[in-house]
Amino acid sequence: MSERILYIVAFVCSLSIGGCTADPGYNTTAGGLGGAAAGCAIGAAVTAPLFGVGCVPGALIGGAAGAGTGLASTPPPPPPPPASYYSYPGGTW
Repeated sequence: MSERILYIVAFVCSLSIGGCTADPGYNTTAGGLGGAAAGCAIGAAVTAPLFGVGCVPGALIGGAAGAGTGLASTPPPPPPPPASYYSYPGGTW
C-alpha cells in the first residue's frame, strides 16, 4: 500500500514540475488541483479501513500546499532588453 502512495506522489510531482508556465494564475490553479488530488488519494489510502474519511482533509491540505507551490514555481519575468545607442532620444552627434 505504501508503495502505491509513493508512486502517486511521484506522478503528481512530475506533473507539477512539467507544468510551470509564466502565468501565475495557471500555476496556482494547476498546483492546487494537483495537490488536492494527491492529498485526497493519500488520505483515502491511509484511512481505507475507516472508509476513506481522510480524503477530504487530505484534499484540503494538499490543495493549499499545491497552490502555494504552484505560485512559487512561477518564473520571474525576463529582463528588459539592453539599451543601445539608437534607443536614446536625439541619438545623433
